[in-house]
Amino acid sequence: MSRVQRRALRMRLDRRSRNALLFCVLPVMIVAKLLVAYLLPPKYFYDNNRILGMANHALGTVAWEGSYRIAANLFEAINIGDLTTMLEWSVCLGIVLTGVVIVMVTRADAPDFIQSLFILASVGLLNIYIFTIGKDVIQFAFFLAVYVVLMLPIRSATLKIVLSAVVLWYESTFFRAYYVLIAALVLLVYAILTFFRARVHRFTGGTVLLVCVTLFATVWLVLLASSVLMPDAYDQVMTLRDSYSTVMDGNADSATFIQNWISGGGLPVFMANYVIDAFRMMIPVELAIRGLQYWPFFAFQLFVTVYLVNLLRQMNKLNDPTVFLALCVFIGYALASFLFEPDFGSWTRHEAATFPVLHLLVLNRYQRIPLTAREREIERMLG
Repeated sequence: MSRVQRRALRMRLDRRSRNALLFCVLPVMIVAKLLVAYLLPPKYFYDNNRILGMANHALGTVAWEGSYRIAANLFEAINIGDLTTMLEWSVCLGIVLTGVVIVMVTRADAPDFIQSLFILASVGLLNIYIFTIGKDVIQFAFFLAVYVVLMLPIRSATLKIVLSAVVLWYESTFFRAYYVLIAALVLLVYAILTFFRARVHRFTGGTVLLVCVTLFATVWLVLLASSVLMPDAYDQVMTLRDSYSTVMDGNADSATFIQNWISGGGLPVFMANYVIDAFRMMIPVELAIRGLQYWPFFAFQLFVTVYLVNLLRQMNKLNDPTVFLALCVFIGYALASFLFEPDFGSWTRHEAATFPVLHLLVLNRYQRIPLTAREREIERMLG
């Protein structure tokens, strides 16, 4: 088969797989909205309904300050359609933002079957938990801004990652204060991974493990420095999970609470729990054994972890700078999330809200997994 024939075959197969994915997006969105309207209990949308009540100035709604007040004021300001119920917000934002997802998917590499399943699962999660009135859709908007930065026709990767960090830092100035830590970690991850790419010519499982150890050591150094430079912030981080335990432990609505396995205080114990919690969140086996209702979330997280490790394993082969920068942004986000996420449900929901960056890690040529003998034969021919 000539090069021209191979290219024509690749384009035909890519067009077919992309069209099949796009054809399925709308039905998945509709099913997700039906679940929101008729099946899922109100406890899954506690924060959303509080923000809705605050935006509508509903009697009996206790107004909370901070990010709740900011979100409520924002939705009140943009409510040009006089929306009054959560379902109305969910449908309107779902239609608009699913359209944005479709645009992003069409600009990415065509998916294989497994990648298509992951994207459709993401569309479902987004339309249930993210594309509605609430705080998470604001996080989605900021990661969409990061996506725009990564897609800019700028040759300098360093400038792009700095601009991405600036976007995340800006979110910290008025919405979620801990995003300043994410911004800093994104820059540190970029420096670390760039160093490994320059020094290591062949990545193996051992190399990936060394990268992980280096990243965890970096978090330890950041916390050690903050204990001297910002003692108040350091104390807040050290006691964060204890405060979660006080509020959530034994609560029926907190079945997926991430409780530390090692008791005690001090930075060494904290870091031991941090590393353990990181692996628990990336491979949430304990979530799967809590019931069939959690299996979709377990499968989603397993997808993310496999794709993430697969990219780390191929770091020296990543010739696409956008994929590499998206990897740095997502790892920086994950490292901060291991500190702050109180439960597996929040972790999965917030992770789905990073979709504008996350899909770049998945929809690329490095992540293709041919399942059938025919697919493997085609990949060899097109290789």
